Amino acid sequence: MINTITIEFEPSDVQQLLQHTNAATEHLPCMGDQFVAKYYKGGKIVTKNDWPDISCIDLAKIPPALFLVNDSFLMSNGINPQEAVACIYKNGHVPSEQQSESDAFALGSEELPTVTRILARDFDGIWSANKVRITFVYDPRKGPLVSLELVNDLCQMPDIKIINQRP
Repeated sequence: MINTITIEFEPSDVQQLLQHTNAATEHLPCMGDQFVAKYYKGGKIVTKNDWPDISCIDLAKIPPALFLVNDSFLMSNGINPQEAVACIYKNGHVPSEQQSESDAFALGSEELPTVTRILARDFDGIWSANKVRITFVYDPRKGPLVSLELVNDLCQMPDIKIINQRP
């Protein structure tokens, strides 16, 4: 059985997140970044107890991006010590204080949330979009396929970008 989830965001909200991540000089890494040598100081993966030591990652080398956390919210990976984490919720949902606390707990808990990184450059064209749509298609035989669609009412065929696909 193939499962599909589609979520939408207002372009103006996503634009604010893009401004946040692009303005930051350091960015949070995603899980896969720990295995990329060019993100480490000196260009070589540093290990500790036979596992990559993420404390040696040069956060200034991580690219600006937005993280889709679970299928709940989109957040900037930009690090700004003067601000809280910048995020927006799907489909115009406004979180309650309790939900914000539970999402913050999920990000810091031992049970890792599902995070999909979408590079800032993948949002080229957002300035003319009416909706930002992210679709997950999960085929048990082929794995997940995540696509980003910038919907513009004037355009017959929206620009759809494949974010990640695992063979």
